[in-house]
Amino acid sequence: KLPILAALYVQAQAKKVDLDNVITMQQEDIQDYGTGSIRYDPQGSTYSVKTLARLMIQKSDNTATYILANHIVGIDTIQAYATSWGMNQTDMANNKTSNKDVALLFRKLYEGKIVNTALTQEIFSFLKDSDFEDRIPALLPKDVVVYHKTGNGAGVIHDAGTVVHGKTKYYIGIFTADVVDDQEAITLEAKVSKAVFDFMQ
Repeated sequence: KLPILAALYVQAQAKKVDLDNVITMQQEDIQDYGTGSIRYDPQGSTYSVKTLARLMIQKSDNTATYILANHIVGIDTIQAYATSWGMNQTDMANNKTSNKDVALLFRKLYEGKIVNTALTQEIFSFLKDSDFEDRIPALLPKDVVVYHKTGNGAGVIHDAGTVVHGKTKYYIGIFTADVVDDQEAITLEAKVSKAVFDFMQ
């Protein structure tokens, strides 16, 4: 979902996408699985492109993601951007990426190398306020700012992002496989994050 967001905002900066454009959700757009709530909204509900972007990141909404990836930006376009950013292990069509690629994108975003300052700030406002604060941020002090994106799936519990505390700034990505107990994995990720934070201090 992070490459989709970045590609969307590159398109917006280039005036190829209007973030205020209003989209009407169609029945065939509904992704009736996983996270997100707009799949339960009445048929014909409307959302701005920016609202869909926010829902994709803050609520990990799969229907919003589908609309943005397939109707607004396009999978091939997103893949082309990802490749141009050096994300050589990322395959958008098959929903594959790597910790290295996600770290690379977070760095480029944080350093303002993807879009201008105003759009970068908007992206990070979405990444800061998530419905899923139970992993990287969970055990960190309240004054620590975490810009991150979680990922859930069958047997996988991920979280990756940028942690900022005073002059301390670092990327942390925790990716898992073959998880049999989601809550145990979430708890362990929070502990790993706290250990890294303490070390970085």
